[in-house]
Amino acid sequence: MRIFDLTVTVSSTDMTREKAVEALDELAGKELVNVETGIKARINGDQKRKIVSNAALDKSYANGFSSSRHFAVAAKIDEAWESASLIEARGDRAMDVNITSIKRFEATILLDGEMATAYLTVKESAEHGHRIYSLELKEIKNPHGRRRNTQW
Repeated sequence: MRIFDLTVTVSSTDMTREKAVEALDELAGKELVNVETGIKARINGDQKRKIVSNAALDKSYANGFSSSRHFAVAAKIDEAWESASLIEARGDRAMDVNITSIKRFEATILLDGEMATAYLTVKESAEHGHRIYSLELKEIKNPHGRRRNTQW
């Protein structure tokens, strides 16, 4: 149950991959704290590349979002992480012994005036702690709160 409601406001006007990379570069190595869980996570170069990769972009695009919208949320991933809610925690499906858990978070985004959902996947390892691993824009929320496909 969510105790508070934080919504990140994002505009995709003139947003590019390069601008998203610049914003992510500024976050590299910084400890980012999720308000709801207190989990501290970081982004490094590998995660940065994955967040703005064509594969991540393709997932958001398949869900009806433009590249500029994906990059705009990527540029504010710190705010999305801060306000996100934990929706799932599980072991690593590949059974990598270095991965302690995989966590999925959901952030509410006011994206160009429309309510949207961003999913953030976080990998936890004993060596590196939590790392924000991927971003996917999943859905536009309708006013009645019904969701389209939320499978991952």
